[in-house]
Amino acid sequence: MKKILIIALLLVTQKGLLLAQTGGYAGEFTRMGFSPRGMAMGNAMTAVTLPGSYAYYNPALAAMPGEDIQIDISTAALQFDRQLHSAAIRLPLPPTAGLSFTLLNARVRDIDGRTTDGYHSGMLNTAEYQLTGSFAVRFSKKVWAGVGIKYNHAVYHQQIPASTGIGIDAGLLIHLSSRLQAALAIRDLLGSVNIDSSELYGTDQALDRDQPFPVRSVVGLSWQVTDRWLLSQDTELRFQSSTRITDEISNQNGFEVPVTRRDEQTSRSLFLRAGSQYQIHDRFTLRSGLELLDAGSENRIQPSFGFSVHLPFDRYSPAIDYAFRREPGGFSTMHVFAIRLDI
Repeated sequence: MKKILIIALLLVTQKGLLLAQTGGYAGEFTRMGFSPRGMAMGNAMTAVTLPGSYAYYNPALAAMPGEDIQIDISTAALQFDRQLHSAAIRLPLPPTAGLSFTLLNARVRDIDGRTTDGYHSGMLNTAEYQLTGSFAVRFSKKVWAGVGIKYNHAVYHQQIPASTGIGIDAGLLIHLSSRLQAALAIRDLLGSVNIDSSELYGTDQALDRDQPFPVRSVVGLSWQVTDRWLLSQDTELRFQSSTRITDEISNQNGFEVPVTRRDEQTSRSLFLRAGSQYQIHDRFTLRSGLELLDAGSENRIQPSFGFSVHLPFDRYSPAIDYAFRREPGGFSTMHVFAIRLDI
């Protein structure tokens, strides 16, 4: 009996601490990177304008000159029944504009559902999507600018309505010289998903509310060292907000009443990225990258590498891309594959 009382006391005193722990921020899959070319270079792609650059990193890149329609389709091999897919298409709008669409999809399958009593209730699946449309203009040979509109859609549970939200990206690219470029991108401005789990849990804590995405400010540089060798670097300052939920006992008119307190908190994180690309042969390109996650905190370093095989076909200029990297959480690795076509 004494042991039971001690355990109950510990549970009561620790309840507020347990509720206050963070489970991450909304839309984490959208911040893992896009396609093997970007991931292999440590996602340091904000100022890179080589073939295969994506408006995902900077909407101004949708204005890249060219007559062909660029198409990329990729998938990632992940552990723990997870899937990550992406697709992109870039459409030139002569004489000085461009339009780009990107789609990200993340899935988790075969989640073991349990009741509060621990009984098996069935297998669960989740699916998240982000569709982005970007428009950009080359105001001159040296200055490009663009804006992107994001639509977020997520299905977490059959008793939770589909969660949706809108976000905005904005970007600028400046050619400092024939080989040096600088860029600025603001990503996920106003981004969020709206989650209503009141039907599932039936509590006030599960009421309809927005889950904001972290707002990301990225400054990038790229240097074309030689015709075959490129270096890139990104610095990102990320602003994230969260809600801290604690249960307290309040004394009201001489009676102890349980009270749930919600406190809004805002924090900042710094991310550093570097990438390199070297074309060994007309048919083969090597890439490598390094990403420092949340610099100044845990200082988690994520190396990556990859390559492209440019197939010997003039029509569509097909290329097979590959990247290998550790996941942002550091608990697993991922292999990413893609095919790229110019139509």
